[in-house]
Amino acid sequence: MDFAALIQQYGYFAVFLGTLLEGETILLLAGLSAHQGYLNPLVVWLTGIAGAILGDQLFYYLGRKHGHSLLRRFPTWAARASKAEQLIARYHAPVIVVLRFAYGLRMIGPMMVGMSAVTPHQFTVWNTLGAVLWATLIVAAGYLLSDTLHWLLGDLHQIEIAVLSSIAAVGALAWLIGCWRARR
Repeated sequence: MDFAALIQQYGYFAVFLGTLLEGETILLLAGLSAHQGYLNPLVVWLTGIAGAILGDQLFYYLGRKHGHSLLRRFPTWAARASKAEQLIARYHAPVIVVLRFAYGLRMIGPMMVGMSAVTPHQFTVWNTLGAVLWATLIVAAGYLLSDTLHWLLGDLHQIEIAVLSSIAAVGALAWLIGCWRARR
């Protein structure tokens, strides 16, 4: 099976799984793949929105049900929790939308909102708005990145494995650095 067939067969599934958690890198790569004709940009966008909404809803309900016990289990989260609680109480709508764009807070952020007084309905509305904005910007960035790479490097089909691997490596490195910082 060649590279294009792999993307076409598993691309949407990868986008959905990737956007359940952090997802920026996978959605960026999916936008690039959509520009190359491997994936449908509308389906990439809708899949990214669905994965992002579902992931954050799950973390919200996890925070609602088990948030305080998780804070006791992970004391490093508790230090950040009081600052987050103050922001959520005062500016819950913009905080929920902006959390989507805060790399490294995509899981803990919705959990913190779940522990607050924000109702499930309020969270769903603002989370959906944030997911739509986020997916639109990231897919568009991937699409435009493909245009830029094509302009700089010529025919991307010749070097697509190297380009996509490089972008994936940078995304993985950023994720590892974020994990390392969180442990410190």
